[in-house]
Amino acid sequence: MSKEDIKVKRGNGMPLGVHRMGKRQWQFSVAMEHGKETSLELFRTGDKTCSYSLVLGKEYLVGGVFSVILTLPQDISEYCYKTNGEKMLDPYAIQLTGREQFGESNANREVHCLITENIRHISEPLSVPFHELILYRLHVRGFTKHSSSKVKNPGTFKGIEEKIPYMKQLGINGVVLLPCYEFDERMDEEELGKYRSNFLDYTKPITEKQDKEQEWPKINFWGYTKRANYFAPKASYAANPLQPISEMKQMVKKLHDNGIAVFMEMFFSEGTNQTLILECLRYWVRMFAIDGFKINTEVVNGTLIAQDPYLSRTKFLATYWNTGEFYHQYEKINEKILAEYNDGFMVDCRRFLKSDEGQVNGFVNRMRKNPSQQTVINYITNTNGFTLMDLVSYDIKHNEANGEQGMDGTEYNYSWNCGWEGPTRKKQIAQLRLRQIKNALSFLLLSQGVPMLLAGDEFGNTQKGNNNAYCQDNEIGWVTWNKRVMNQRILAFCKKLIALRKAHPVFSPKEELRGMDYIACGSPDISFHGTKPWYPDLSNYSRVIGIMLCGKYAPLTIRKSDKSFYMAFNMHWEAHRFELPVLPKGKKWKVIIDTYQLNLDFEQTEKEKNNVPNKKGKSGETALLEYMVNPRTVVVFEEE
Repeated sequence: MSKEDIKVKRGNGMPLGVHRMGKRQWQFSVAMEHGKETSLELFRTGDKTCSYSLVLGKEYLVGGVFSVILTLPQDISEYCYKTNGEKMLDPYAIQLTGREQFGESNANREVHCLITENIRHISEPLSVPFHELILYRLHVRGFTKHSSSKVKNPGTFKGIEEKIPYMKQLGINGVVLLPCYEFDERMDEEELGKYRSNFLDYTKPITEKQDKEQEWPKINFWGYTKRANYFAPKASYAANPLQPISEMKQMVKKLHDNGIAVFMEMFFSEGTNQTLILECLRYWVRMFAIDGFKINTEVVNGTLIAQDPYLSRTKFLATYWNTGEFYHQYEKINEKILAEYNDGFMVDCRRFLKSDEGQVNGFVNRMRKNPSQQTVINYITNTNGFTLMDLVSYDIKHNEANGEQGMDGTEYNYSWNCGWEGPTRKKQIAQLRLRQIKNALSFLLLSQGVPMLLAGDEFGNTQKGNNNAYCQDNEIGWVTWNKRVMNQRILAFCKKLIALRKAHPVFSPKEELRGMDYIACGSPDISFHGTKPWYPDLSNYSRVIGIMLCGKYAPLTIRKSDKSFYMAFNMHWEAHRFELPVLPKGKKWKVIIDTYQLNLDFEQTEKEKNNVPNKKGKSGETALLEYMVNPRTVVVFEEE
């Protein structure tokens, strides 16, 4: 191809990336460090050999941006840059070629950027308020890749579309997607070396023999890497890898059509330009109608994000927010867009679940936490760690499959195997594990923050004790859907809890409950109790607590309010008799959940009925006064 085939002129500088300027005209703009020799390399479709190279000299500089407008032949469709002789992908590229197959290299193709445009044709974000959300965290590939998912397009955006009816039946209304932008999943030795230095226990160093046994390349299944292109949907997550933009848009639209919000996790690497970050987040909102993002604020400037006008209705999840930087101390926030997303709820609730000493006070605080200027995302399990089934099945991690000699992954799981490590056929242990799972789900879905389920936990998915499946693109890292049939009791219980939460706003108030009677109804909005009403035992040895939510503070209409609920938590290995708070005249307590019961629909046995004192009212009806809560059990009472 001769230079005469391509017409070149100086560009406008902005916007960065590639943008169509006319029928065959494209503007290429890229920011480079001063003094670096830079060239634009153009390729025909699928070619490894450069068809045309343009040195970007000072005549094409606009500020600190090299910018050119080219009139291109129709067969030129791919590009990249070279800086000081080294290939560089455009950080603003919206689609890549050469990564169509996950985890596999294509010897016949190089990874290039595609010369294309993204035409917006999608609706607005849903804007579901935080307090109404029930989140569901999933990996686009791992969610449906297993054959048991029974989808036509496993491991893809379309695979998620096929699971929308299931998600609606479950009751969730928001998904949090692990990185689904372009990243290089083929880890090299340098990247794994950095991973080791950050996460492995070097009191037990890897030997030279063990290092040679390591298979290369290792797969970065999760996508947390600096080798990423944040503007481009991942081609290998598309059923048609040549159409990742349209397929991801279609997935988002179908989720929105079914009332499900979409959050993306954006793992920006250290040193990423803050302007790129801001423009990237705006791009996903503008072009894909993304509802929110999980970001890493150790890299991202939280103040810049929270105060951006275009993103003022976009939700952000992060480990920590210093709201004092951008909100006045007592400023009233019309709509919360920030959420604290960290392991605080998980650690305190896991320790209470396994009956550790001194956990009641921390558990109470986690169950009621819902700050005024931000919300909290509550989870019992997350991608990095045990699944819920593994949490009650393993005392220690079993990460041998990772090839790191068991030195990767956290040592602090706060788990309990219920008396046997790993799978077992012992009925007593299996029933205890089922009860502990139901207890954990009760903690999560009855808490005041925004609950987030890890996909598969609702039916007992397992990673076989692996608490760091970052490199497991196989049955360990994938959701195994045949567990859904095996564990129908867990799934049915989870659905019941979600339905309960959605039906009663007393479980998900917009503002944090105060623990005061500020409407003069005779009861505070939230109150705490021990085995005796109004006397909570927060001592170091206590493992029991009662929490009452007063429905008067959750109006349904002008004249009607929600029901009151009382939750009795007994994480002791012995049964405890709870005296119940007295309700207003004409009201009584009804048991709707008892995690000790195997059946979903609660029915007391005659023995249990005889063991519960009742009191007859003037109308002849009996009122429940106290209740024997079995060991390691949660009981929920509803006002009727």
